[in-house]
Amino acid sequence: MRWILGLVWIAFIAYALLLAPGQSPGSDPIFKELITMQSKEPWLLTVFSWLGIFPAVYACMLLRTSVKERGRVPAWPFVILSFGLGAFALLPYYAWSSSANRASGYVSLHFGRQRESGIGRVAAHKLTHVVLLLLTLGTAFYAVTQGHPDVYMEAFNQSAFVHIMTIDFVLLTLLSMIAIYRDTEVSRRSAAWTAAGIIPIVGPLIYLLTLRRDRA
Repeated sequence: MRWILGLVWIAFIAYALLLAPGQSPGSDPIFKELITMQSKEPWLLTVFSWLGIFPAVYACMLLRTSVKERGRVPAWPFVILSFGLGAFALLPYYAWSSSANRASGYVSLHFGRQRESGIGRVAAHKLTHVVLLLLTLGTAFYAVTQGHPDVYMEAFNQSAFVHIMTIDFVLLTLLSMIAIYRDTEVSRRSAAWTAAGIIPIVGPLIYLLTLRRDRA
């Protein structure tokens, strides 16, 4: 799995730099509209906003507790970078923290006592998960009721930024299945929960919201 994720990461970078169709961000009006939140297409705004919500979900997965690993790479730098880079930042973390190096159990993050407890509480708090879930469902409702998928697909072909952010979203969704599976190993939940990751953002949040109920 380590090598597969590593190869996917390298391929994604190469594709984004060399092969992605459409205008580059410097000359792309769609990119400028999204960055300034002035786009009039709900689907574009929604997927763009989801790329901000998804890293927050990964933060809840990774920063509430930390899996004890031999030579483990700390998760927090990758989580921070993921808010700007998405899967570009998280793929190498999951590649380097392979299952071969993990042992069961949880340990605290090394932020220092006060900061650690604060971050851990926010990441683990059900209110955090509920807020993220409501934001996701609210933006999804906005896109479904007001958006035009054909406009999004046109932008997907014309804008390199939209093209890459869409692939990034798909990769984050698939990667969440690995994130949930690894969490089930140490939280003693059924590995069947892995399938929840196929539902973008909502699946991992439902997993987090029901965590205590199923934990042994």
